[in-house]
Amino acid sequence: MASVTNGYGLLRTPALFVIAKRFRGKINIQKPRKPHFERQLLIDLTKPVFGPPKYKLPDLVLCTKLQEKRNTEIDNPFERILAKECLDWFNTSKMVVFLHMNSISMEDKTPIFAALRKNNMHLRTYGKKIVSMATKGTRYEAVNCLFTSHQNIIFGQPENADKMFKILKKAPQLVVMAGIIQDKFMSKNELLEFSKLPSLDVARSQLCSVLQSAASCLVGQLNQSQQTLVSHLEKHLEIQKGGEKQES
Repeated sequence: MASVTNGYGLLRTPALFVIAKRFRGKINIQKPRKPHFERQLLIDLTKPVFGPPKYKLPDLVLCTKLQEKRNTEIDNPFERILAKECLDWFNTSKMVVFLHMNSISMEDKTPIFAALRKNNMHLRTYGKKIVSMATKGTRYEAVNCLFTSHQNIIFGQPENADKMFKILKKAPQLVVMAGIIQDKFMSKNELLEFSKLPSLDVARSQLCSVLQSAASCLVGQLNQSQQTLVSHLEKHLEIQKGGEKQES
């Protein structure tokens, strides 16, 4: 018993090398205290170093047997048919209006389409590639800058410009960007001014009335001197006749 207890009444407890210590204050998790120099040095030495990702590496590094990538465009007959149809609309329409379409449902777009069709105007949707194929090498090639994806175009005649703006007021999702009137490129403000102009028949009648009023004014001015001369001669004759009667 003495050998086990080593001369003591109770067994000895083993000495610990690590002693847990409780901090009095709270540990700030969001802004922890900077580690001391040795710990920071260990963190920097053991920090992993990653190379560039594979999708950023050139093909020469990834593949030893590199094959040239050839981007060949596939000839689509349907796209050529649509491009020919689009060019025919440009050539046969004296008024071409380019629209920017925001989010709109088919329930709201269908009445606008029907109203335009009723007034001899046609709403068409073409992509950038179709318009580029249709207008390449033509006088309409400058309109490609207005296309980013699919755009809406109204084809019609210039005399229906006022009706077009009245119809588009019912659909604010369709915004007019620009247009072509009789081979002249116009902005939205110029299209609004053009739509407020009277029709060709009314303008002709106004011109005829102005010319007629100018002609009648010129004739009146030419006849005025003759009429005054005739009136003066008549008065002179009346005075002479009155003097002869008094003498007799």
